[in-house]
Parts: sequence; structure tokens; C-alpha cells
Amino acid sequence: MESRHILTVDVGTSSTKTALWTEDACLLAHATYAYPLSRPQPLWAEIDANIWWQAVCSTIQDVLSKSGISPDTIVGVGVDAVGWTMIPVDAEGNPLRPAMIWLDRRAESETAYLKSLPDAQNMVNLNANPLDAAYITPKLIWLKNNQPKIFDASFKYMEATGFLIARFTGEFTCDFTQAYGYHFFDIRRECWDKHTAAEIGIPLEKMPKLCRSVDVIGEVTEKAAAQTGLKKGTPVIAGCLDAVAGALGSGVAQPGQTNEQGGQAGGVGISIDHVVVEPRLIFSHHVIPGQYLLQAGTVGGGSLGWFRDQLGHLETIAGSLIGQNAFELFSRQVQKSNPGAGGLLFLPYMAGERTPLWSSLPRGVFFGLTYSTTRADMLRSIMEGCAFAVYDNLQIAEEHGVVIEEFLGSGGATQSTVWCQIKADIYGKPFVIARRPDGGEGGHDLGLFAMTAYGIGLTGSISEMITSLLPNRQVFEPSITNHLLYEELFQVYREVSRRNLESFAKLDEIARSCV
Repeated sequence: MESRHILTVDVGTSSTKTALWTEDACLLAHATYAYPLSRPQPLWAEIDANIWWQAVCSTIQDVLSKSGISPDTIVGVGVDAVGWTMIPVDAEGNPLRPAMIWLDRRAESETAYLKSLPDAQNMVNLNANPLDAAYITPKLIWLKNNQPKIFDASFKYMEATGFLIARFTGEFTCDFTQAYGYHFFDIRRECWDKHTAAEIGIPLEKMPKLCRSVDVIGEVTEKAAAQTGLKKGTPVIAGCLDAVAGALGSGVAQPGQTNEQGGQAGGVGISIDHVVVEPRLIFSHHVIPGQYLLQAGTVGGGSLGWFRDQLGHLETIAGSLIGQNAFELFSRQVQKSNPGAGGLLFLPYMAGERTPLWSSLPRGVFFGLTYSTTRADMLRSIMEGCAFAVYDNLQIAEEHGVVIEEFLGSGGATQSTVWCQIKADIYGKPFVIARRPDGGEGGHDLGLFAMTAYGIGLTGSISEMITSLLPNRQVFEPSITNHLLYEELFQVYREVSRRNLESFAKLDEIARSCV
């Protein structure tokens, strides 16, 4: 019998990563294509969606070339992409303007308008998400108000995954994990709500068809085959939100399992089996039928990168000489500082904060600097502050009776054992890295592999497959003594955070006048 293969495509904020797998999950080849964002005005964050398709085509051609396999052996394609992205397209799937991605916050006035409506709370209850400028709904209203010709000329209003799936198949779809970006999506009934859409002036005939992430919704078209090198007729599943693929790929396959993605834009996803409405957090479907993800999103993960760029020139140079990166050298220094960083706290609001503050105004803060503060203390406080930002969200989730059964870490931050231990101590729970048999981590591409395999019928259970693909556990046990200390420090962290919200707003106003 001829070998069968699966292709996975992960379209992120700054790059696209494509991987080619055997049917038993052995990675054959991978490729990456980086691209910049466009920020033509303050609060704007755009990209020409055609660049995503160029990245997809280039990386697919790359993995086919590296692997040497015949495209005929690829039996399924799975795609994930960034969330909260609005792309108006014509009938051929061509974008009519640059894609407004999740970082774009231009629609603040439209958000205020939505919040002023008598139906505002009903919208929040309908799709279990807050009204915020990052979501797609305010961006659609912005398009209607500011570019009405494009709004009216659009054949469909697409999000990022659906846009790419349309390029592969010609089918216009939106999977359930991406639909939470629209506040007229009924998350319980899994349909567009006619009343709410009419209330805010969104024509439902311009919305794509809703479907499950694992549904095979079409096949690679002749045009897409010519552009990618794939075989015409290759099955393509609907795909999903990138954070959901990441959660699955880290091992989140059962209610109670939780994933923290440690990167530039950090996040937490807790699998639960019922809808929770908590406007301070984020809520979406999981790709596994019957499961949802109660999510949090933070932006402080890039704080160490800022420290490296501004204050870490020595580590950068030394690292290049000894074959290590600056972050590894930072971790060594952190071990010289005791838990609590000598009483130094860090608020990691270097680009505002998503959950639970939902504001672009907060700023990064070192609180408690003294003449005794060391470089190691500053580095440790950054790591502790990023963990406190996550813990802030976990406290809110637990108010709703959410129970975390297993806390799974993923992303670049898991390379630092000292940071993993800090997280275990702050959360007061074992912090676990699920690993493949070869010792590697899971990730977005492994999550995509499992759901694609399920969608095309190679497995009868996504949960069982992802569990079998990640059989090993690296566990960081919490120190009770350290956790008690961190509990006290967290109370101060939270007080400093909340008491300074008004000051952050005033500072932002002054800073704007200085430009």
C-alpha cells in the first residue's frame, strides 16, 4: 500500500509554517515564510491577505521539494490562522482591502457605539465574548462607516482561516472556532443570529457558511493545485483558530486540561464542556465536538525581548560567541535571584493588555526598585510578572467553578526551566510539558495533524490520537513555600495594576501631546 501523508499550514501573525507528515505523525519536512505587518496609522494593524496566500504556496512547494514525495500521496490538508481578522472579498475570493488583524484597534468608536445599544448585553450573552475593538464585529461596523463602497461591494466578509480555505477550495466557510469574533454568532445554537445581525446592519447573505473545524468542506481546485503544487481534488478540512490548534497540539484533549502558550502574545485555553459568559475573558469552541475553550490573552511575553534589545547587548554578543541565545543566558542569571526578586514587581503591559483589562493604555512598570536591585532581580521580576498576568486570568476563571486538571505549557518560554518552575510556583499547580516520543513538544502543527487525520477518517477520536502522540510528561512541581510568598506578592501586583488604570490613561494623553 502506498504511503499516505498529511499537510498542515499554520498562518500566524508574523510568519506561516507548513509541515508535511506521514500518516503515523512522523514529520518529513517543514518550511517557514516570514512577513511584516503594516501599521499605516496609530492603532492600525493590517496585511495584504494575498501575502498569506503567497506564503502558503511558497512553503507548500518548499516541503514538497524537500521531502521528494508525490503530491498524489497527500490525503488531507489542515489550516489554522490568526483570529479576529476581517477580510472583505469579491466573488473570486480576492481581498477588497488589507486584512484588519487581531492587533488592529482602530474601531474604538464603533465599539463604544455597540456598547451603547439597548441590545449590547444580549450580544455579549449570545456569543459569550466582550465587545472590544479587537473583535471582528466593530471592524465590520468601521468598514460600513468608513469604506461603504467596499462594504456594499463585498461578496463575503471573511476571517483569516476561511479566506485561505476559499483559496484552496473555492468554498466560503467560517468554522466554529473563528466565529466567536462575530457578536451575531449564537455560540450555543451554532448559527448566525438574524435579529442581532439586522440590529447592527450586517447582511447575513454576505456571511460565509458555518461549519465544524474537522469537516471536509471541499477539495483543492485546479487553480490552487497549479499555485501550490498539490494535486487537484485533495481533501481540505475547514480548519480553525491558531490558538485552538495550539491548545490541542499541546495536549488539551479533555475538559479540565489547560494550555498556556508562552510567546510574544501569550494565552491560556481551558477546556470545558459548557458555555461560560465572562466578559473579562475570551470564549470559543474547541475543535473537539462538545468541548469549548475559556481563554485568556496577554501581551507581556515580548518583555524579555525588549530587555534583550535595550539592555541585553552583552548577552547577545556572548551568546553568539558560545553558541547560545540571550534568553538562555538570562535564565542562568535568574537562578541567582530568589523568588520574589527582592521585592521587585513587574507589570508586563508593554503594549497595553488584553484580558482581563481590555485596554491599550496600560504600560509596563517596574515597582519596587532599590539600590540593592540586581540585573538578575529585574530579569526574574519580568518572568514572574508575565506569570502573574496569566494568574490574574486564572483567578477569574476559577470564580466560575472552572477546575484545572492538568496545566500544560507550550511555546518558546518552555525552553527555560527556571521560568517553568516560576509558573508552577505562582499557579500552585504542576506545570507540565507534554512531549512526543522523540522528546519534542507538540504545537500548532501537531494539533492540525490530529484534527485533519480525524476529518479525513484516519482516526475515530481526536482526543485519543493527540494523547497517543504526546505520551511523555516533563513535570515541574510547585513549592508550597514559594506559592504562599507569590500569593502575597500577587495581591500587591493586582493592586498596583488596578489602581494605576486612571494614571495610565492620563499618561497616554500626555505622551500623545509630546509626539
